[in-house]
This record gives sequence, structure tokens and C-alpha cells, in this order.
Amino acid sequence: MKTSEEELRIGVFVCHCGFNIGGVIDVPAVVKYAKTLSNVVCAEENLYMCSSAGLAIIKECIIKHNLNRVVVASCTPATHEPLFRKICEEAGLNKYLFEMVNIREHSSWVHMHHPKEATEKAKDLIRMAVAKARYFEPQEELDLEVNPSALVVGGGISGMSAAMSLARQGFTVHLIEKEAELGGILRHLHKLEPTGRAASEVLREAVTAVNANGNIHVHKSTLVKEMEGFIGSFDVTLQKKGSRIPERINVGTIIVATGAEAFKPVGMYGYGEHKNIITQLELEQLLKKGELKESRKVVIIQCVGAREKTGRTYCSRICCIVALNNALLLKKLYPNVEIDILFRDMQTYGEYEDFYGKARASFVNFIRYDSDKPPKVTSKSDGKLTVTVYDEYLGADIELDTDLLVLSTPLIQHEEGRKLSSILKVPLGAHGFFFEAHPKLRPVDFTSEGIYVCGTAHGPKDIAESIVQACAAASRAGIPMALRKIKAGAIKAIVDKNICVNCDACVISCVFNAVEAEAFGLPHIVEANCKGCGVCAAECPMGAMQLVHFTDEQIVAAIEALFEPKKLAGPRESFEPIVLCFACQWCSYGAADLAGVSRIQYPPNVRILRVPCSGRVDVLHVLKAFQNGADGVIITGCHIGDCHYIDGNLKAKDRVDVIKKSLGALGIDPERLEIGFASSSEGQKFATMMTNFVEKIRKLGPNPLRIKEGDN
Repeated sequence: MKTSEEELRIGVFVCHCGFNIGGVIDVPAVVKYAKTLSNVVCAEENLYMCSSAGLAIIKECIIKHNLNRVVVASCTPATHEPLFRKICEEAGLNKYLFEMVNIREHSSWVHMHHPKEATEKAKDLIRMAVAKARYFEPQEELDLEVNPSALVVGGGISGMSAAMSLARQGFTVHLIEKEAELGGILRHLHKLEPTGRAASEVLREAVTAVNANGNIHVHKSTLVKEMEGFIGSFDVTLQKKGSRIPERINVGTIIVATGAEAFKPVGMYGYGEHKNIITQLELEQLLKKGELKESRKVVIIQCVGAREKTGRTYCSRICCIVALNNALLLKKLYPNVEIDILFRDMQTYGEYEDFYGKARASFVNFIRYDSDKPPKVTSKSDGKLTVTVYDEYLGADIELDTDLLVLSTPLIQHEEGRKLSSILKVPLGAHGFFFEAHPKLRPVDFTSEGIYVCGTAHGPKDIAESIVQACAAASRAGIPMALRKIKAGAIKAIVDKNICVNCDACVISCVFNAVEAEAFGLPHIVEANCKGCGVCAAECPMGAMQLVHFTDEQIVAAIEALFEPKKLAGPRESFEPIVLCFACQWCSYGAADLAGVSRIQYPPNVRILRVPCSGRVDVLHVLKAFQNGADGVIITGCHIGDCHYIDGNLKAKDRVDVIKKSLGALGIDPERLEIGFASSSEGQKFATMMTNFVEKIRKLGPNPLRIKEGDN
């Protein structure tokens, strides 16, 4: 707290958000309360704080009251924090002296039937934010020069589309393809839905355009072996197959467009044992080459190797569309062929719904089966196949004789994609595909600045979607290259070398090579490499490592403020627990936002404290919470395998296991601490997680430290 250098002058601005906040929370009472907080010299309310009038009030108050800290209580920082930070800068206040409180998604919308409790929760959240803001320091952002050249990894339709988009903007592009030819999976497709164009025609046009553009340097039969650096200056080592001499290039941005591969269902439904059992991709190749023999009966089985209870649990999205497209092509080629499609659910999104109607009109038969009663395939002595399926509508088994059995299998991540994830230090999601920073706000960005993703490397999608996403990735990559210079965010790790004991815990814990051991073991922060996760700070046993804007001092101040005045334990029958929830800004905080947007209600006992990653939550933070009277603490983050910082949630999970073993010695039931995982799309899961945890804590009763505090 900079009390010796300047008087703290904090302004609090509370938004009504029309009826969204003000219809539940007593905003005037909250503003009145904010004025009583230490160092708060100005507290105002407005119908819409993000409006021009609301922003003008903030700007005017900063100047009039000489504010040096600003707290805005309104909606989610995911959408409006940049706007409020900008207005602070316009008023001459460093944007890192700003803090935002979410009282809409995290209070009024999820406690609509509890206005009194929602109002008290808003007061608590504002008090926590003010306490944290007292310890803010102005920060300077690092200027980074950007090399106006890009690396596109993957020469399929997505990679070629991204490369062409960048090249047309005037940037130099290095297009890397592991195979000897460009095209990826497009080389093996026949007709593209919904246009019916030949895949070979689309491919030929794309390859011709790439080869004719002088800004694109194509590297075939080449893999990325190493990558170092940061946005603006990535040093990439390429290795051409058959060559011992690596090639090194420097680029400003990277686009991952490595595609995916079709799953081969070896051992399923007799695949690999009978020549007339093939996959959809193999069917397309036969159609393309004109080698498919006329069949009297064809059976297509959907969801082969997909939507499983374990393993490949996801829907591959395009399998149903491919099956319908190929069924229509077969009908066109052989009008008298009988086609049965065995499905669990037909996923024909958007304009592809028309394909289903056309297939029905063409007398394609659809039979629904249950995953617990999958079809069975037997081979007769004459080589013919029989598929037995339990028809859910008829409630009976049906036997289908067939000349050709086609299996619809999902797209999966290939081995080179997994290797590239490790090289570039970008995450893969639970399904194995590359994982974006945010599905809505940053859908083609990774959390690592300057690296983007598109196409089926990101997940199953059709050709049209892949091209659109490639253009989006190229657009994002083109922005820093066009500017030639960017400012890197200031939320970086810092180290107090006077406290450091040279244990190298920070060096070992950082997967981004942002912490290097200097002579005598002292750590050196490579700021441009630091992603701001804070894992190193939580791993440091001495507190020497800290994360700007999320220091131990700031986090502990917020925790202690939650319990001011001290929450004393009353009668057991009237006990209402106080639960502190640490929420990762990428996933679980987004899940809490979605719960609010969806108006999914959960108990108002929960107070959410945003952290950059669940891996930032230190043992100190948990113990301080319990010491000050928290009845329960729940740390929430991305799903295992989905961490935006590779393994931050795994470190958090391991840390929770260690803390649980120690809590008993302090007289605290280990059940009072929990870790949970939710993606930003799982609002219902987050709400359920909070509800269940609050109920568990309610049964456990008050934190014994609260009882002792009350007895004193």
C-alpha cells in the first residue's frame, strides 16, 4: 500500500444495468455503504455505467477527486473491463489501478429471489475489491517489435486459406506441410456438401493460388522441431524429411492449422476383417476413383468410435452430414440401392437439415439404436453381411442383409498435432484438439499471445467452416503484424531476489520457459515469455515470486476484507455458511458468468474471487481464508486436460491434496476444502457445484475458528 508516497483516494462506481442489477440489488444502499469504506472518497451510481454518460461520470470524478484507484461494480470483466480501463487512461489514471466487481452475473442474476442476500453479497464483493485495489501499483507495458511475417503450420485447406489471406495483406508467410503434397484430408474427399463441388476442383484452385503468390514460401515434407521466443519474434526450427540440416526462421505470429485424421475403427463391427466393411472416408475414395461396385443393399452405422462413455466421448459434428451426403451420392449413382442408416441422433445443423429431408425423400431408411444395444455384424458363409439392430421404435431386433457396411467414424487429433502442442506450449482440450482461449471472446486465439488456431486442428468442422475460421485466424494474426509494434500485458511474474533462496521451484514449475536460472541459481524473468498464470508464485516456498496484479498481498487483502467485520458463529439452526470460491478467469469464472446469463440460481453464500489460473491459488490463500472464518473454500478451474496454461489445474489439484492432509492438524475438517472443474460453457455445472458444496458445508456447521472468534 503506497500510503507513504500518496494518499489513497478510491472511487467506487456502481451500475444499475437498467433493471438487471437494480431490480434485485439495492444499489443506493450499496453506494451508501461503499462511502463508509476506508480510503473511498467518491461513490456514484448510474443507470448504465458503460454508457457514454456513465463513462463521463467516471472520468469526471477521477479528475475532480484526484482518484488514484477506481472500482467499478457492474457486469463481467470479460466484456467490459477493457472499456473501463480505457476511460481510466483517458482521465490520466494508469489502467492497472482499476478493479472490476461482477455484481450482475455473480449476484443479481443468480440470486433473483433473494434481494437482501444479493445486496449484502454485492457489499462484500465491493469491500474485497477496494481492499485489493489499495495494494495496486501502476504498471508499464513492454513494447515489442513485431516481425511482419507468419508461420502457418499445416497445408490443408485451412492452412492454405490462412496463408493466402495473410499473403494478400502483404505479409511474408511460411507454409509448412508434413506431407509431400498440399491439401491434407481434402485430397481424399469426393464431393463437398452442400455445394456438390468436386473436392479435387477446390483443392486445385487453392494449391494454384498458393503456388502463384510470391509472399508464400511453401515447405513440404517439413515439421516444426523447436520454437522459442514470443509474439513478434518467434524463432522456429524446421526439419525437412530426408535432410539433416535444420532450417531456422523468425516470424511474428504463428497459425496452427494441422488438421485432424479420421479414426480407424479396427476391431469394431468387423472392420479390417472383411473387405466390404469400410469407413466413410474410404467410401469417398472409392467414389472418387470410380471403383465402387454396385451394391444392392448398403448399411451405414453412425457414431462408431464416437460419443463413447469413456475415451472419445465427443460428437464429431460432421459425421451425420457426411453420411447423408454419401447416401445421396449412392442413390444418384445407383438409384435402386437400398440404404439403411443406423443412428443414435441425427446432427444436421444449419442448412444441412435439408440433407435429411432429401434423404428421406430418396427413400433412405433411418433406424434409431441405443448405445447400450449397439448393432451386431455377422458374416455368412457366402461372404454376405448381416447387421442385427434393436429398433427403439418397434421394440424388436431387425436383421438387415447388406453387401456393403459403411462406418461413420470421428475426426481425431493426430500424433504430430500432439507433438506440436508440446513444442509451441499451447494446450489441447479434453478431446485432444487444440484449445482456444475463450469460445466467444477469443475463439481463434491461444492464451499464448501471437499463436492462433483454425480448421479441424481446433475440432471437427466442415470445409466451409474451416475456411471461415482460417480467415478469422489470419485476421487476428495480421493485426500485430500490421501495427509492427505491440504492448505486452503487464501481468507478469516478478521476483524479490532478497528473499529468494535459489531453490529453482519457479524455474521447474514454468512450462513456458519464462523463468530462467541465472548464475548462482537466481531466477531471471523473461517477461515476453510469461503468460501471467501465477503458478510460479504459488510454487515458491518463500513468497519471493509474485504475480503483478495478483500478488499474495492483494489476494490476502481481499480475503481478509471478506471477513470484516468478523463473521461470528451464531446458533447452529440459523447457520448460513460463508464460502470463498477461487475461480480461474478462463473457464470456471466464465462458467459462473454463464450461470448468471442463464439465470441459474444457486445459494447466495458464495463469494467469487477471480484468479488468472487455479494454479495461482497458494497454500497461504487457503489457510488465510479459514483463519479469517471461511466455512468452506472451493478452488475452481478448467477441466483436467483443458488448462489454458497446460498444467496449472493439475498443480492446483496436487496442492489441494497436500493442504487437505494438513487441515486436520489445524482443527479444520478437510471436507471444508474442495477443488472442482468446469468449462466456460458449463454454467449449470458450476451452479450445481456451488449448491452441493454449500449444502455440504451447511451440514458440517460453522468453521471452528469462527466459533472461537465468537467466544472471545
